[in-house]
Amino acid sequence: MTEKKNREAPISYRPPEALREEFHARVARSGLSLNAFITQSVFADDAPRQARRAPGEQQEIARLLAETARLHDRLHECSGAVGVDGLDAALLDAALRDLREIRAACLAALGRKP
Repeated sequence: MTEKKNREAPISYRPPEALREEFHARVARSGLSLNAFITQSVFADDAPRQARRAPGEQQEIARLLAETARLHDRLHECSGAVGVDGLDAALLDAALRDLREIRAACLAALGRKP
């Protein structure tokens, strides 16, 4: 017959009902396992940082950022045709403004200043 190894009983944590959703959101943002999150939170000086992005995800965001630059250049080329071919200046300005917001979001997702 095999001998059983006795393990210590696990320590469990049950957050208060009012904080449960926030607790699980923080664990998810950290990218750590629940056990690692609690261990780091209890024993580390700083709260756990958000997990790094997967390399593929970071490359995709960088690709989208490059696409926004190309689209911006094309829209500026179209600015010479405002009033011609029914191109509306207000619509072009709105598109450029939206493009700047998308660019800022991409830079923020990469951890850079817009």
